[in-house]
Amino acid sequence: MQSIADELGLSKFAVSRALSGKSGVSDKTRRLVEEAAARQGYRPRNAARSESHVVRLIFPNAAVANRELWIDMRHGIEMQAMREGYEIDLVHTRDPARVAEMADTSLGLIIAGTADRAVLEAAQATGLPVVTCAHEVPPLIAIDQVTATDEETGVYVGEYLEKLGHRDIVYVEGQAGFPGRTRRLNGMRHAVSDDVRVSLMTFSEDYAGSEFLPEMERILATGARPTAFFCGSDGVAVTCLSELLRLGLRVPEDVSVVGHADYPLATQVSPNLTTIRMPNREVGMQAVQMIRFRQAPAAPPAHGLPMRIHLVASLVERDSSGPAGSPDWQALRATAERPAE
Repeated sequence: MQSIADELGLSKFAVSRALSGKSGVSDKTRRLVEEAAARQGYRPRNAARSESHVVRLIFPNAAVANRELWIDMRHGIEMQAMREGYEIDLVHTRDPARVAEMADTSLGLIIAGTADRAVLEAAQATGLPVVTCAHEVPPLIAIDQVTATDEETGVYVGEYLEKLGHRDIVYVEGQAGFPGRTRRLNGMRHAVSDDVRVSLMTFSEDYAGSEFLPEMERILATGARPTAFFCGSDGVAVTCLSELLRLGLRVPEDVSVVGHADYPLATQVSPNLTTIRMPNREVGMQAVQMIRFRQAPAAPPAHGLPMRIHLVASLVERDSSGPAGSPDWQALRATAERPAE
């Protein structure tokens, strides 16, 4: 309204009356306001939209929708939507045209996971409140983002392990290609001292335990002698833990293992995993609260700007981490390389 008012030299009150179809302005003024709104790309809410209580939850990538992270987040969305009196409609699409079609029958849009810029721009163009729960969004795109801290998490784990005396750390990414995992690696590398070595281990998939030993051989060949493993997820951590125990290493006496997410799996293995608790459910709840916030009457100017909200994770210290040990990697290599009799 302020943008239209500035162009026409009118008050926001006059613009509001004109756009809402209420009395108090002349037909000529109403026509000028409507023409300016069209030029500037604004579209008025129609009756269907204003009466809708449906929030569309869009998954651009159906393949990740059943991962624990997104299941937790969806649970949070549904819990908060029930409190707000909203209905959640789950949609799997990466088609910008289909997103645009949701404009007149939705209260708001929540986009879960990484989406193409065209999808985000189509969502933005609807004029609805839009929140993305992706780890990354295109620079300066004017929609709200709610996610959990990732790079900061890597910083914290790096500092935590260094304080325990670890000077040789392996970041077990697991399957590559997840932005949050890359951010955590970057955070850890940024946080540790120059005398701390950080090696990277990747798998074709998170539970590819058969790839652990060849990757370990590659890392040891560089001169590394790791005493700690920070893993891209709790599932990756269980794979890593199982393979370390199979090699005869003691956890945490010889090596420490730290997971990520704090799923139930973390306490279903022995030793129980030290891990980062990610507030995935709370991310979903906050996304719904942002929809409500954007529906509220006008807030102070800064609140009208798109927001990047990062909820803070926390470390859950259990039995799989401790002071740096002295694993005999040379002996383990010899054992691993010895042919079976």
